[in-house]
Amino acid sequence: MSIATGHRIRWILVWLLIAAWFVALALNTAGNLVHLLLLGAIGILVYELLVEDAA
Repeated sequence: MSIATGHRIRWILVWLLIAAWFVALALNTAGNLVHLLLLGAIGILVYELLVEDAA
């Protein structure tokens, strides 16, 4: 897998987690656990900032 593919997959995952967070908030499901979705998206974004490209 190339670096660009991994980057793309992580960004798609971030957008999916954020969308799932909004949907869960709108449906009022999972209580406070729903915020773990947003925390996961933030964690991936922090990883994106800290990881060094091998290029």
